[in-house]
Amino acid sequence: MGKIKVDFVVVGQGLAGTWLGYELLKRGLSIVLFDKDEPQTSSKKAAGIYNPITGRNMLKTWKADTLFPNLEQDYRVLEKLTGETFTHPIPIYRPFKNIESRNDWEGKRSDTNQVAFIREMRDHSIGYEYIQDALGGLVLNHSGYVDIPKMLASMKAFFVAKGVYKSEVFDVKNMETHQSSVLYQEIEAHKVLFCEGPQFQTSFWELPFRLVRGELMDITCDLTSDFIINQGVFMIPKKGCFTVGSTYDHEVLSYEPQASGITNLEDRLKKLFKGDYRIVDKRAGIRPATHDRKPYIGFHPNNKTLGIFNGFGTKGVSLTPHFARHYADVLQNKIELDSEVDVQRVF
Repeated sequence: MGKIKVDFVVVGQGLAGTWLGYELLKRGLSIVLFDKDEPQTSSKKAAGIYNPITGRNMLKTWKADTLFPNLEQDYRVLEKLTGETFTHPIPIYRPFKNIESRNDWEGKRSDTNQVAFIREMRDHSIGYEYIQDALGGLVLNHSGYVDIPKMLASMKAFFVAKGVYKSEVFDVKNMETHQSSVLYQEIEAHKVLFCEGPQFQTSFWELPFRLVRGELMDITCDLTSDFIINQGVFMIPKKGCFTVGSTYDHEVLSYEPQASGITNLEDRLKKLFKGDYRIVDKRAGIRPATHDRKPYIGFHPNNKTLGIFNGFGTKGVSLTPHFARHYADVLQNKIELDSEVDVQRVF
């Protein structure tokens, strides 16, 4: 059998690999996408929230002005491609934690740097029984969640139909690199692009990932909400339940939810929600966070035939569509790589 020549091998079909693989195919480039389709991956365990105002201090997230205006349309394109619906725009309601926070946002009402992402500022409770929000809060624009497992499954079917999907582990020990190509099995590619999330193969990258475990739980309760409610924890309304998250643990990197993590989640939930609830599911994921909270994109310092598209952490839903386009432009030699995300900053 002769060699199968392609432009790129993409390793991993989580959020990163899916968006990069799609973007390369859209441009008429040839790929082979390797993925074992394991149930224990960061993307399949993620809540899928996209949120332009984040953190305890409720600040505009990095690159929000670039990422969020067209984010929902990006996902709608994939929905049209696959015939599935997995994008759920929902306003996020962020109750003020204290009077200082409310006063701070009072001063930002006319701040054009923030106003595009604020639908409404409330100085009184939204009136949901059991929700603790006596000081009011912010209602955000350009927010919601993506059903990532459904998205990945539908895009896997797309890649399979295109004949580019290989359901197997890509083993770097069987990879043979040359100056301008990589050989793997019967495949000859210009570059191999690693998009494996926390399953990254450290044998030749040796990057300072800061992996973090996060627990989620699904609960049933009497609350009905038109918002994702986010203060200390988030509560995402879904059919018949709420998804509640999340925890942050850098020590125990397990896909099994830990009792301490669930207890922590419940303790924080009780500060926001005073009603009764029943836990119907618990799960944990490991996020591929980085040392500086920005993704690792670019090429290996010693071999430019090896690329990386990884490290999107908790903001993968909002970051990956934009940076997949950006990296595809770089791979086609159209632009220079953004220095903020260039993996060379590590080396």
